Amino acid sequence: MQRELRIVSDGSSAPDMLQKCEIIKSVDTTGMACPYPSFESVKAMSLFNNDNNNANECIEIITDSEESAFKSIPSVCQKRSWQFLVLEEVKGLWRIRIKK
Repeated sequence: MQRELRIVSDGSSAPDMLQKCEIIKSVDTTGMACPYPSFESVKAMSLFNNDNNNANECIEIITDSEESAFKSIPSVCQKRSWQFLVLEEVKGLWRIRIKK
């Protein structure tokens, strides 16, 4: 049974699409201090090829760092014009979905 994910921050023009996107890579950064989750986000996003980007594909970063979930990863996304959605799975654990 999958837990209900609650949207807590939205940097997307289509949050429903990002909530249901096909996750092509999931990176678990739990236990990592900031700024390492944002570094991992940039690394994972390098998988996207601009020519072959499926509109329904995204990456997911799992973090237990509030600073990463609400400041550093959204900041990285905004600087690069990436769409993002921060979902809270349980208190203190977030899943950030990102797409170009």
